[in-house]
Amino acid sequence: MKNTIYHKAIQELTEKLQAVPYETLSISSYNKSYIKGMMPAIGYFLKIYATCLQQGIAGSGKSPRELTMIDFGGGSGFLSMLAKSIGIGHVIYVDLNPLSVQAAFRLKEYTGTGADLFLEGSTEQLADWCRDTQSKPDLLIATDLIEHVYDLKRFFSGLVAINPALTMYFTTASTPYNPYVKRKLRKIMDSCETGDALSPNYFTKRYEYIRTQFPSLNEDDLNEWAHCTRGLTFGDINNVIQSDLKPVPSDPWNTCDPENGNWTERILPIQKYRDYLKPYAYDVIVSKGFYNEQRDSLVKWAVCKCLNSLIALTGKMGLLAAPFIIISCLPQGSSCKSNNPLST
Repeated sequence: MKNTIYHKAIQELTEKLQAVPYETLSISSYNKSYIKGMMPAIGYFLKIYATCLQQGIAGSGKSPRELTMIDFGGGSGFLSMLAKSIGIGHVIYVDLNPLSVQAAFRLKEYTGTGADLFLEGSTEQLADWCRDTQSKPDLLIATDLIEHVYDLKRFFSGLVAINPALTMYFTTASTPYNPYVKRKLRKIMDSCETGDALSPNYFTKRYEYIRTQFPSLNEDDLNEWAHCTRGLTFGDINNVIQSDLKPVPSDPWNTCDPENGNWTERILPIQKYRDYLKPYAYDVIVSKGFYNEQRDSLVKWAVCKCLNSLIALTGKMGLLAAPFIIISCLPQGSSCKSNNPLST
């Protein structure tokens, strides 16, 4: 497929989305607020989606209409809409949040463009549907999701079980390369862990849970357990305390909500992803993201334009400046690797 097809699809979908009367649409206030935050840079987000779609299609060895694609953690469904706009044959939208599923469905009703199937749930529900329909999707794309997944080992195991040849693309701003981004995200983590970004913060949640579940612990032990169980859910906290084996967090900043396991923008070394996928004979390739050049200010436009040129021209060093990365998870021996234009 030529780039002009993507550019045309982005332009047409941008115009279509900008014309939607979101305030009167029958969707939740949460989704209205989320979409409102995206709309000023909607062309930028669609360009990110198009980059993933272009890589996935180029490496599949199939025409777009032959592909079955999963939009995992699909949110408002904009990726699904773009995928259908460029001719993807079958698009499966999956999201754990029922409000987001409803919003994506309503947007399809209003615009006439969207996923062919809407699933509420996660890997388990997707696996059930694939088993019941004997379907083997070819391509999975997830944006701003992988940094929040609690148990990546289980996550990847579930996806590969659906199709051992599934190609997967994940975008994440939780890049382990860009020092500015890391510093910014770690401040957010600290604020969620012990600061005032949330009330109660994650440390307090763990402390109160342990104090309630294990009333015999003295204050020193209680504090020690609350500190060393950072990054664990209540269920796992209960298990490690009963085993009396204090865990050692592998990172000084990464933290999650102990109620649901949702990580706060977790930053992982790329080797971790490779380790998780090695048993399934997958390669993991990192591609460089880019900045939004759609700016009202001429100065901001020029800065972003220069940064994108720098990122593009400096090979692996460009990862130090990239605002996000694309993590491509590709079955070994597939044609995807050689067709990935942003590989580093």
